[in-house]
Amino acid sequence: MARTISIPAPAPTLALPWTLLILSMLIASVAFGQGKLVDRRDQAEGWYLPVHGEVTLDGARAQDYDLILYKDNVELGKLKPKSKGRFELELDIDQTYTVRIMKEGFQEKMILVDTSIPEGLIEYPAYDCFVNLMPVNASNIDPFYTDFPSAVVRYNPDMGGFYHSEHYLSHIQTKLAGYASATF
Repeated sequence: MARTISIPAPAPTLALPWTLLILSMLIASVAFGQGKLVDRRDQAEGWYLPVHGEVTLDGARAQDYDLILYKDNVELGKLKPKSKGRFELELDIDQTYTVRIMKEGFQEKMILVDTSIPEGLIEYPAYDCFVNLMPVNASNIDPFYTDFPSAVVRYNPDMGGFYHSEHYLSHIQTKLAGYASATF
């Protein structure tokens, strides 16, 4: 006859609650102890500049426009705009990009974005971009200037963020449309 051996179950121990307590303290110290995910630029692999944009057509929200992104004059591809004429980009820092926005029957716009930031800077705001495409009116446009970017965006240390050059914008808009415009 086979003999059955019964092994008594161990009494509950305090190991699980102590393990959970130590684990939660470790996670909290990692999450809150640093304060920042990176402290130096060389730790920031994959750093990027968020660009939040909105495109309008002669003042109304744009639909079905083409947006092409270039890095150092090499096409990276076409991007699909979100609803209501909005688009979002994540551009690597210390690079030069061109954003090309086109729609049939409207003047094309190009935005040059230099994502270089000062050494040691690890916090900066996103760049908010508003682009207004105007109907093509060939009689007003100086064709020499159509290959130039509509705006040049760089980090502005005085303003603490990425902004377009107002002087350049006014000059190029005057040449492209025969008048100065505050929107690009």
